[in-house]
Amino acid sequence: MIQIEMLNVNERPVQGLRIVAPGGEGHPNMLVLLCKKGYIMCGYLNTNTAEVVNDAAAVIGGSTFEEILANPVKSVTPEAAALGVEVGMTGAEAADKLNG
Repeated sequence: MIQIEMLNVNERPVQGLRIVAPGGEGHPNMLVLLCKKGYIMCGYLNTNTAEVVNDAAAVIGGSTFEEILANPVKSVTPEAAALGVEVGMTGAEAADKLNG
């Protein structure tokens, strides 16, 4: 199942995309938050491809949109760092930077 949800993060729109893994319980969902200048992705995904194609991306662990927005950034691409996204800031703070 694919779920798309519009989120409001500090008065700015962020589109949330959740892909529920087949197999149900125990399988992680894939989450992506699409911002104006880049995206936030869950720990299920990695930054290697994002770096190769010069995307601004941050990785944050979590299994819900709320967790992704509250949890700390684990890693960033150079393009996200150039926009001010830093390891340790919350997902909501990173979304602000990527929507700026």
